[in-house]
Amino acid sequence: MKPMTETASLRRIETGVPGLDTILRGGLLQGGVYLVEGSPGCGKTLCANQICFHRAGLGENTVYVTLLAESHTRMIAHLRGMQFFRSELAGTSVYYISAFKVLEANGLDGLVQTIQQSIDQREASFLVLDGLVSAEEMAPSAREFKKFVHELQTISGMTGCTIVLLASSERPHRVRPEHTMVDGLIELGETQVGAHSIRYIAVRKLRGAAQLRGRHALEITIAGVRIRPRLETRLRGAEELEPKTPQDVTLAAFGIPGLDAMLHGGLPRGSNTIVFGPSGSGKTLLCTQFLAAGVREQQRSLYLGFYERPAGLLDKDRRLGLGLAEARAQGLLHLMWETPIEGVIDAVVDRLLEAVVQREIQRVCFDGLHGFRHHAEYPDRTRALFTALADELARRGVTSIFTLETSDLFGSRIELPIEGVSALAENLILLRHVELRSRLHRVISILKLRDHDYDSSIREFQITDRGVVVADAFDSAERLLTGAAHVVPDPD
Repeated sequence: MKPMTETASLRRIETGVPGLDTILRGGLLQGGVYLVEGSPGCGKTLCANQICFHRAGLGENTVYVTLLAESHTRMIAHLRGMQFFRSELAGTSVYYISAFKVLEANGLDGLVQTIQQSIDQREASFLVLDGLVSAEEMAPSAREFKKFVHELQTISGMTGCTIVLLASSERPHRVRPEHTMVDGLIELGETQVGAHSIRYIAVRKLRGAAQLRGRHALEITIAGVRIRPRLETRLRGAEELEPKTPQDVTLAAFGIPGLDAMLHGGLPRGSNTIVFGPSGSGKTLLCTQFLAAGVREQQRSLYLGFYERPAGLLDKDRRLGLGLAEARAQGLLHLMWETPIEGVIDAVVDRLLEAVVQREIQRVCFDGLHGFRHHAEYPDRTRALFTALADELARRGVTSIFTLETSDLFGSRIELPIEGVSALAENLILLRHVELRSRLHRVISILKLRDHDYDSSIREFQITDRGVVVADAFDSAERLLTGAAHVVPDPD
């Protein structure tokens, strides 16, 4: 290959691994040397092969050099089941070379010569050296091993071939000399969250770019490796949101006369609302009526549930007659469901935002922030995730409602399971059960509404065969929000 110029050396190459180029801020540096470390089974070999086939698919030649005992036949047999694998490229554009015997016979000098010849003979633009630990074990000294890494840098700089070194992270010293020499250090690993095992990737070092720092979820499917960059690191910050001028603010009604009267017309469009209350208080039904009202105005709406499956929602619709089934058939309503047991929360958000963009969604109901929390591998991320998602929806002009279940059915205190999230919400609606005269009543109250006047009275509401009906205020009782109301005596 031709020697690289200084300008060409700054060019970045795409890896073809979904999400990886995002956290690398554009890809790998052409002619750079990168070290990928990780424990067994974390996806190093699969990720490197995926990049090889992506580059080969673009018309380039790539080389995969192994220093491991595993045969290439066995490796390729495992790769054949992956969607990125193309049999016509294996052996013609993706070359597999075993250098284990070369290393044993001729040491590091022989290995360097083999790598140099492989790049020159095949005019390779990308090379993987799988099994760096074997080269380190064969090095006569630490100095000779550093010299070996330096020679690889010289080869990559002269030829423009990007080199990726794969190594086990289960080595005696956490910080090693080669970490300071390479252009990038990428860590793959696995962490346990209770009984849940989650793969992750972290870019510890990257020359020439400001990478998205921290851990990001890594998924392995039949499609190969996919990285899910953390939502809060890649969406626009609040300072980048375009401020809405007062004349741009319009209202999104619930289609429930009593509630819309309390809201003085509806929720500000593009705002986010948390509806919170105990189980059975009517949160999901309130959301579905909000979506149905949007559909009647020909606004495309989306429901994402963690506990209520689409089939159950449509079954309720048959009884209530909200028209959700018809709206779904017309493409005005999109229903999504995510299991609250295990998963990667960034994958959930990606699917939601994908649907919002592709379907031009204007109203969203996110039914179950508690399920959102269960998905988060680090529950403390929930506040940041909610903020980032709500801001992104607002930037796109989407009016969103998030439901959140409180733990206590009754009591004088109302505690939210996600600390601080109420302060981040623009609008807050509280649903509550109260006991009065040996009967349970449902009440609704607006605690907060962004830049818009509202009725702060506490009103009773009922769930009927036509949906939620909001009645008049409780003028004859007090202490309603404690869950144990008492009747106000008539004045003499």
